[in-house]
Amino acid sequence: MVFYFGPLSKNELTIDFDEKGAAALHSKLSELLSGAKNVEHVNCLQSFRGHSEEAVIEVRFSVFDRLEIKRNYLLLDMSPDALEYAVHQLRDFLGRGYFFPSEFWSFSRAGRKYDTQVFFGKLPSVG
Repeated sequence: MVFYFGPLSKNELTIDFDEKGAAALHSKLSELLSGAKNVEHVNCLQSFRGHSEEAVIEVRFSVFDRLEIKRNYLLLDMSPDALEYAVHQLRDFLGRGYFFPSEFWSFSRAGRKYDTQVFFGKLPSVG
C-alpha cells in the first residue's frame, strides 16, 4: 500500500493497493464499522517526488471526514458513510482486481480552501 499527493493537484491523495494491502485495510475498516474498535493503524509507504518511505495510516471512526498529514503519518477521520463505502470499494477490488470508480471520498483538511479528494488505485505489478 502506497499513498501520495498529486500529481495534478495538492488537493488529490491517491492510495494504491495490492491484494494484501487491500485485504488488510478491508479487515481493519470492517472492525471500525462494527464498533469493535475506534482507531486502526496500517503500515504502508508514502511516495514523494519519486522516492518512498515507510509510513502509517491511522483511521479513526468519526462524525466528520477529514485528513491530516504529518511527515510519514496520514490521519483519516472517517464517518460511517465513508467507512461503508471504503469497505465496499475494497471488497469489490478484492473480487475483480480493480477499482471502479477510482474516486473514493472527499476529506476536509485544516488550512485548505478546498477539500482533498481521495482516490483508490491498484499498485502496478512488478516483474
